[in-house]
Amino acid sequence: MARHFLKLQTRRSFLHSLLGLTGLAVVGCQQSEPQAKRLASSQPPPSAAPPKSPSGCPICGMPVLPEESENRFEATIPNQPPVPLCSALCAVVYADRHPEMTRLDVFDYQRRTLVPATTAFHLYESKLEVRAAMPPITASFAVRADAEAARKRHGGQVLTWEELKKAIRQTNFYKTSP
Repeated sequence: MARHFLKLQTRRSFLHSLLGLTGLAVVGCQQSEPQAKRLASSQPPPSAAPPKSPSGCPICGMPVLPEESENRFEATIPNQPPVPLCSALCAVVYADRHPEMTRLDVFDYQRRTLVPATTAFHLYESKLEVRAAMPPITASFAVRADAEAARKRHGGQVLTWEELKKAIRQTNFYKTSP
């Protein structure tokens, strides 16, 4: 009996919603055309530039949100705007696909700014909580002492950029990257 009552209530809710939407559609269609034109002309014209949305990672498409990511990278190719990358994985894939890249910066976990990824020290496979888009999660540091201190507290390995690239290329994440 309770089952039948629930089905009946669900059907009633659905029908009420459907009737309400139909009523709204009918009212909208009854608006006179001159009034619609007046309303449209009183609206300000759309701005020339659409609102800026977060940049997407060119490798995986994830949004790169500077205020939220502690594992983001930024690649530079001559005569092009900087390219945001969401993770160490995407940075390695991008670097492999773009030999014309002249610079790669990474977010410094300690100093909260971008630093050159090639001279940074990357904490890999640690238990440090890093806000990041995708694995493998790394935390990067401009100063080796900062990376070593984090390693002592959270485990993992401190790697140079070349060592990090090698480690990431051996993961299934890299092998199955888009």
